[in-house]
Amino acid sequence: MKKVLFSLFFVTILAAMGLSLVIVDDLGRMVEISKAPSRVIVAAPAVTGFLKTLGLEDKIVGVTDWDPYAFESNVEKIGNLVPLNLEKILLLEPDIVFLTGGFQEPEVKKLENIEVTAVVINANSIEDIYRDIVLIASIFGINDKGRNIAADFRNRVLQIAKKTYSVPQEERPKVFLAMISSEINEIWTCGTGSYLNQIIAYAGGVNVAAPYTGNNGWFPVSPEFVLKTSPDVILVPYYYEGGQQEAVNKILNYKPFASVPAVKNKRVYPIDGNLMSYANPDIIILLERLYQLFYGE
Repeated sequence: MKKVLFSLFFVTILAAMGLSLVIVDDLGRMVEISKAPSRVIVAAPAVTGFLKTLGLEDKIVGVTDWDPYAFESNVEKIGNLVPLNLEKILLLEPDIVFLTGGFQEPEVKKLENIEVTAVVINANSIEDIYRDIVLIASIFGINDKGRNIAADFRNRVLQIAKKTYSVPQEERPKVFLAMISSEINEIWTCGTGSYLNQIIAYAGGVNVAAPYTGNNGWFPVSPEFVLKTSPDVILVPYYYEGGQQEAVNKILNYKPFASVPAVKNKRVYPIDGNLMSYANPDIIILLERLYQLFYGE
């Protein structure tokens, strides 16, 4: 929230003076925005959700090959997330390029070297999402709209949180999120430090992997971990329409899991893997979905 107030302070003062906008991005970089962008490249798929929520799709002139928006529109594809295709980016003449943190951080310097404005959006929590809605809106000069959308996002989160706040810990379902590539021998899951751990908690579940963490909160576990933690609910992502049952069957048909409560009670649920992959405003859909699955409302 301090970053939001700091950025908005600059927005107010500089706008009054008729000068360029200066914002602080999620790497703590001060970035000068000479004008409201009309041509935008989104080099991080998570950021596309912010722009769509703010009604700024018409500003997007390029996305990576891995961005779901590339399949929804005729927008130009720029290639991989790393390394960025700098030649392609220059050809599209963007006013700004949005990236994320972590593995994309080295790309920021490359863009600066060719004099392309780069802004890093790296939301890792519900609070970060709220902040970044306001930040991106300020870049495009739609401050009021951004604050209203951010407030609506926060209110929808609080509606769920208020419902689950009074549920005793022992009455909350124990939840395990299982990302399985092919065979069930190594399963990736989310613990402390991941935004999905926060989403599960807000939805009224107890993440059985919460005591542990890894890179951005993610780490691999064995099937024995599932047997030991004995979850009441297992969530499995799917990535294409029609893949829901296949994802669920991987768990239900794995014989060693037959005694796990989630399997015995058929509480293995498919969730949209594209939706859970990005910390952006669309995550509210997942939060509301999980609450329905946990409590039947």
